[in-house]
Amino acid sequence: MKMKTALTIAGSDSLSGAGIQEDLKVFSALGVYGTCVVTAVTAQNTKGVWKIEILPETIISKQVDSVLGDVQVDAVKTGMLCTGKIIELVYEKLKKYKLVNLVVDPVMVSTSGTELLNLNPGSLKILKKLIGISKITTPNVYEAEILSGIKIKNPGDMKSAAKKIGSCIITGGDFDDEIYDLLFHDDEFYVFKNKKIDARIHGTGCTFSAAITANLAYGNDVLTSVKNAEKFTPELIEHNFSIGQGDMKVLNPFINSEKILIIENLKSAVKKLISDENSYKLIPQVGINIVMALFNAKKISDVAGISGRIVRDRKKLVPVGSVKFGGSSHIGRVVLTAMKYNSEARAAMNIKFSGDILKICKKLNLKISGFERDQQPEDTKTMEWGTRTAIENLGYVPDVIYDKGGFGKEAMIRIIGKDAGGVVDAACKIGRLLE
Repeated sequence: MKMKTALTIAGSDSLSGAGIQEDLKVFSALGVYGTCVVTAVTAQNTKGVWKIEILPETIISKQVDSVLGDVQVDAVKTGMLCTGKIIELVYEKLKKYKLVNLVVDPVMVSTSGTELLNLNPGSLKILKKLIGISKITTPNVYEAEILSGIKIKNPGDMKSAAKKIGSCIITGGDFDDEIYDLLFHDDEFYVFKNKKIDARIHGTGCTFSAAITANLAYGNDVLTSVKNAEKFTPELIEHNFSIGQGDMKVLNPFINSEKILIIENLKSAVKKLISDENSYKLIPQVGINIVMALFNAKKISDVAGISGRIVRDRKKLVPVGSVKFGGSSHIGRVVLTAMKYNSEARAAMNIKFSGDILKICKKLNLKISGFERDQQPEDTKTMEWGTRTAIENLGYVPDVIYDKGGFGKEAMIRIIGKDAGGVVDAACKIGRLLE
């Protein structure tokens, strides 16, 4: 079976948060082989765009011929095309090679406000010509206003603009504290609403249009491709992160790959724990759970754990339930709180409390802190408050957080580390030293 292939024709981003670099990452994350044609080289970072060098049309033309004259490309997307002459060149080449699955991202201005397309009546006319041979175009509100000549102030204006543009999805409508995307295709409207994120995020348009392109490469129709991209992109936006000194955030298209790796790490850790001959000594009455969070985790569904618990059967441990994201709210909240103080503290597990175990932890040079349940303020959640208190008492995230229990609450020790395998290794060392 041939691997699906996509082509991006766009500018190069030195930050790799947008442009061809982001497109290629998205293609790869979605299982599509990516090829590229570079139209311009930019010098940019999280603070802004500092320099743009537009490549000669001869080398752009040669790149297109080199790829399309050799590779069977299943879908194409265009991004930063810079000038009317380059748009004309791309239009003629795509017509020559009879490419059907074309996505036009009509890039005009960068997130930082730098002009990326020389807008004049001539370039706008040929851009509309290119859009005319596309399956879909993906303008944001500003770009849709330029293409349609309609000022967009409400959802009704978006519909009017979309009808004038043709098959398109207008993104980024900011109405009623929601982000409102409007798809117009085959004379039908489809609305997608997403949570508003208060941050300057680089590369969202590239990511979204590349996701549509990858889906078209698989043979999906436009509506299915857009729906899939609308599921893929908001999760990346929610998990935006800082990479430099400026306030511009970037995305991680490989979040689904990261989830797979975390699940495998967690399954391996569970297997290691239940196969250890001393681990039964560590089990509390409520059982054990082990969790590991995504990089930049925000909520319980970003933390993988066991949907049940690991329980004791004589001198053996038996996992009950499956490993999945959102599997453990209790220990998951420990990790989410710890990550606010140390982003590398992404894994945790609970074991039973005893004075002997605390002594072993000290012997192993583990950093220890604790909290007292009877000091917990009203209207607070124990795991968040207790974890925060233990960390702030010590001044940093410890390896071990304990409490001595309370009325109806079992005393407990929580081991915290960088990954699930690491916390289980620590637990197994404790078990071997426990009489």
